[in-house]
Amino acid sequence: MRGRWGIFSGLLLALLAFTAPARAAVTITFYTHKLAMAPGLSTYFPHGFVLLDGASEDGTPVKANLGFTAKNIFIDALWGPVAGEMDPTPLPAGYVEGAIRHFSFPLTEAQYRAVLATAEKWRTAPQPSYDMDSTNCVTFVKEVAIAAGLSVSEDRKFIHAPGDFVPDIARRNAVFLAQFGPQPDLVLPVSDPSSLEKRVQQLERSAREKAN
Repeated sequence: MRGRWGIFSGLLLALLAFTAPARAAVTITFYTHKLAMAPGLSTYFPHGFVLLDGASEDGTPVKANLGFTAKNIFIDALWGPVAGEMDPTPLPAGYVEGAIRHFSFPLTEAQYRAVLATAEKWRTAPQPSYDMDSTNCVTFVKEVAIAAGLSVSEDRKFIHAPGDFVPDIARRNAVFLAQFGPQPDLVLPVSDPSSLEKRVQQLERSAREKAN
């Protein structure tokens, strides 16, 4: 009898484990967009932004885009602070498809809440809140990355270059990001057969340095 109960208990536990819902998580994906012509003879300027997709811990579906820009990014923005705003939701048709996806990973619930708090801080900042040299899409993405637990550069050379800044984030966090599968910004060159071994050694050195 005891043996049968043991077998039954094991089967019941296995069934519960199989049927238990997977823990909800929100995935954050970092994108940049190059200078490009937009529909209606307008222009898409270089830009950095993130997408959130998944479900929060309480099961609430999440699908959002977060980015920061000037309400009018023409001549006035070159001379000083201007009114800023969050990117429109949803983004224009085809905008994400025309952008470059750099990397993605699942957020903890605390990180997700920190990212939302960062976006709310920027959304409610006193106007004029956009300054091309200090509070632009690069600095917004930088604060979002920090809220998400990533290491970022403080180098001012990136302030006008989202297309360079976001790949730099990927490189700085390569060991962490690699555990979540292939990342576009961590693709190895196939022309060099030894590149994989070199990259593994580089990641191992980086991990040891952080541990020390």
